[in-house]
Amino acid sequence: MQSSGDTFSLSELYNTMKKVSMINLQLLLFAVIIFSSCNDPLHRTCNPATYEEDIRAIRKSNKASDEDLQTLTKYIMLAKLSGNDVTGKSYDDLIDKIKSLRQNKDALNNRDALEKEARRQRLSPFLEVNLQNKTFARKNNRDVLLFTVALKNTGTQKIKTVTGNLRINDLMEKPVKNLSIFLDEDISPGQILTKTYTIDYNDADENDRRMRSKDFFDIRIVWDPEKIIFDNGKLAD
Repeated sequence: MQSSGDTFSLSELYNTMKKVSMINLQLLLFAVIIFSSCNDPLHRTCNPATYEEDIRAIRKSNKASDEDLQTLTKYIMLAKLSGNDVTGKSYDDLIDKIKSLRQNKDALNNRDALEKEARRQRLSPFLEVNLQNKTFARKNNRDVLLFTVALKNTGTQKIKTVTGNLRINDLMEKPVKNLSIFLDEDISPGQILTKTYTIDYNDADENDRRMRSKDFFDIRIVWDPEKIIFDNGKLAD
């Protein structure tokens, strides 16, 4: 029979071995993490000498989506052309930076869209803008697109100046053309003023060709007012 002292020693030995096993397991897990990290191509640093090999490794690893990879290669190329050196920066950090820039841009675009919509709602009671016709013609030895626009004063005060943009979209709401509107002419309450705006036609521009070929009933417009100034000099708000 073993003494109580022997029993205590065996128990202590067991606990010690258990602790050693846990430490070894933790060390093993740490080593695996370090090994995986070192072998992750996204953790490699950007270097012109190994760039093509790195991109192939990232694509093969499936660590980044095709969209992120395409954006990464474009970003590195543009950075090189602009003199912005990204050598020494990890591909993972570059992708994070690109995503951050994209989020900031989306947030800015959303804020801009909200501001435009708020301004449109505020100014809609004063002026109604519609596209009445669009044609293609040749004037003064130039090919041009002609847009007939009707501006109706729907308020109670005489309007003196109008600035804004008329966005012309296709039936899928995809932008085709942006028409800048500037009017420095009086419009009395209830009056409709018709004006023709001319834009030079460029056959090399896909949107110009789309605009020329589309029937009038195949387009949609969005009026984005910027300023409406009344006859007394006050701004509509």
